Formats: sequence, structure tokens, C-alpha cells
Amino acid sequence: MNLTIKNYHNNTAPKSTYDVLIENQQDGTVKAILLGLPDCQGSGNTETEAIEQLSQTLLTRL
Repeated sequence: MNLTIKNYHNNTAPKSTYDVLIENQQDGTVKAILLGLPDCQGSGNTETEAIEQLSQTLLTRL
């Protein structure tokens, strides 16, 4: 499993920056996890899809 930590800038709140853990799963999918809120995550076929799903999850939660 490859792990990457990235800073993600949310376009709806330009002053907010989130640390996101990107995990490449064994089945070929990608999981994005918001650090500090491990239950706030998204997944997809690409890193972009996973981050978009994570963003939607975060917006719903806020």
C-alpha cells in the first residue's frame, strides 16, 4: 500500500487548508482520508475522484 499526505485547498473556502492522506488500495481504487477526522473520507477510481468525494463528505458534515 502506498501512502501519501497532501495539502488540499478547498475551492469553496479558499482560506481553509486540509491535510489529506491518500491511500492506493489493493483493488486499484484510491482512498482519501481527512487527517484529524478519520471517519471523513472518500474513495474513487482516481485520486481526483477520491478527493472530490471527500470534499462532498466534508461539506455535508459541516
